[in-house]
Amino acid sequence: MAPVESDPVAEYVRLAAIPHENVPAVEEFLHRQDVGSDTLAVLERPGQPVALLRIHAGEATLFSFLPSQHGRSLVHETFIGKIYDATITQVHAVENLADVSASKPETVEIAGSRLGGTINLTSYSADERAALLNALRELIPRG
Repeated sequence: MAPVESDPVAEYVRLAAIPHENVPAVEEFLHRQDVGSDTLAVLERPGQPVALLRIHAGEATLFSFLPSQHGRSLVHETFIGKIYDATITQVHAVENLADVSASKPETVEIAGSRLGGTINLTSYSADERAALLNALRELIPRG
């Protein structure tokens, strides 16, 4: 059985509770932002709307959907760039710790930066998890 490939854009649209009439336009816009070499992930942030995180060439951009007061809904694009103050933590399920070979992180937590939040890894394949963690490491310049 092949691993299930995650679809961060579809997951983002679902979690962001985007109104049905806006879904096609938002999905099309977000898919156009992905140049193929990007890493995409859904970032759940405390006290803020869920965002789609795009990592391209070692720099981060957040996309978030915000309803407008004038009847128009907008996708906000926030360029973050490199993050110098972040801590990235993988969270593993306790039952997986007994067998290191079966260890699979369930979430990644980012703390101490404008990217603060959590990325749920349960739908990611092993290759996707590795690619995401490598991309996150690229965001943090080494001194």
